Amino acid sequence: MLPDLLPIGSIKEVLAWYELNLCGAQIYDPRGNRVRFRPETLIHLVKLKTKYGGEPKNKRLALDQIRSGRIQFVAGRFDPERTEELPWAYEIARNPDFICRNWQALGKGGEAYVKYLCADGGPQIRVMNCEVIGTLREVITIFPRERTGEKELLAQIWP
Repeated sequence: MLPDLLPIGSIKEVLAWYELNLCGAQIYDPRGNRVRFRPETLIHLVKLKTKYGGEPKNKRLALDQIRSGRIQFVAGRFDPERTEELPWAYEIARNPDFICRNWQALGKGGEAYVKYLCADGGPQIRVMNCEVIGTLREVITIFPRERTGEKELLAQIWP
């Protein structure tokens, strides 16, 4: 069962929720590896963009500006779907359907956690890429996927 979607209020409220519920939580995958969310990763997870269309270069400064109220959600400069789905990240990390080596040629991270979800629109897949640092898995990104293919299944490392 999926957690409820996160209501999109202000970006300041989303950041506070993210820091409390994901960054502040001790999350372990089924293999016993800790999965860590860093505050700076929120910028990429919600696809926050500057007025010039790029991701803020200095993510720590952007977080300070969010906390001060200087940066707000602006239509077209963030992804509402990915923002609402942030609570799903906990479930993806704790209960993935499978974990595989990252198959993306240009993708960052060593492992991909794949979760089949059933949401309002029917079955969906979410992939969470993580950098491997010993027994720590640091989240890089989460994105939707339409299907899994042979590449992913051949790279499977768990279960």
